[in-house]
Amino acid sequence: MSKRAFITIAIVMLFTLEAMAQPTTTDVWWSGGGSLDIDFAASDDMTAQFDAFGAAHSGEFHGQNLADNPYGYGVDTATAFVKATLAGSGTGVPDAFMSFQVDRLTSATGGPPGQQTYSYVETDGTAEMMFGSRTNFDSMVNAQYGWGLTYGWTTNNKNFEATGNHYIEHMVTDSDNNGAMVQAWGAGPTTSQIRCMGETAQGSTYNMASLPVCGDGLAWLGNCGTFNGSGVGQFHLSAWADNGITVGSITGSEWTIPGDGAPSSATYDLNVNYAGTWGWGDFGLRGN
Repeated sequence: MSKRAFITIAIVMLFTLEAMAQPTTTDVWWSGGGSLDIDFAASDDMTAQFDAFGAAHSGEFHGQNLADNPYGYGVDTATAFVKATLAGSGTGVPDAFMSFQVDRLTSATGGPPGQQTYSYVETDGTAEMMFGSRTNFDSMVNAQYGWGLTYGWTTNNKNFEATGNHYIEHMVTDSDNNGAMVQAWGAGPTTSQIRCMGETAQGSTYNMASLPVCGDGLAWLGNCGTFNGSGVGQFHLSAWADNGITVGSITGSEWTIPGDGAPSSATYDLNVNYAGTWGWGDFGLRGN
């Protein structure tokens, strides 16, 4: 049986059980090559999609609709998680990719729905991705520590890593389509690693890797949004918001860009080109 057929059966099972308002789980493991498409829907509350293409890729996807309807708001809690590896052909042109997207569709408190998290990696070398999302009646919360404990971390304890000629993108947006994005490019024998241990999106606010515990003692510094690159590469960080953006997570070193309430009136853009070894220890961004 092909991987795609297995995935289709799993999703059909999801919808059949959903009608009985019972918790449902979709678990997919795969190993092989070619094209892979996983589409997961938790009723009308959340959708998740994972796509991969390449000569060799493997991993696991887990989606769950808890069907819990907390507080009787009519919105269920849902989760989606992916952990995957990918290999390109090494030809000098990226020919393998994977993407992961989660959309929060309904809301009862905390403002309107419409929050999204999106991740993408392409390479002609190797790549790893590990990310999970949780949505409920109030918000989208993408805390990664629990996922790592449950399913194990990637090779270097990073959420996104790529080697060779590659591109990495991770983004979170709120209900107004404001948000933050981190990107990395690499050429030749280059490695890029991005760690984003947590993010949230609620109504018209977002927070990417700007964790309140990030600067609370040295033990927490590993939870900041971090980037490490070696070789010849480029790092790009951007954010846009109506009312303001706060840059950084560590108390005393963060700073704010004000907005006037107009669409995307506050913007932040950082671009770094490097050759050798370079890193950024706290790329936390939050806005509203």
